[in-house]
Amino acid sequence: MVMWASDSRGARVREGLTLLLSQEVIDDFEIRHEDELPYRVTLPAGVVSLDEHQAAHFVLGAVVARFGPLSRDGREV
Repeated sequence: MVMWASDSRGARVREGLTLLLSQEVIDDFEIRHEDELPYRVTLPAGVVSLDEHQAAHFVLGAVVARFGPLSRDGREV
């Protein structure tokens, strides 16, 4: 089974941010390819600007924080 629909890291980061948005973990995100820090993630605390590497780690951390406890609990989401 393939987890990602995309084959590039940038597209995978976009997919991860879309997942977080759909689960209401983040409020919004925007990608400005011309900026030095193109990924702008909107959280209740404000906007965080990230590069691709940082955004990938942010997505991983947010997914683990959100779904990790649920996977150990045995309850359905």
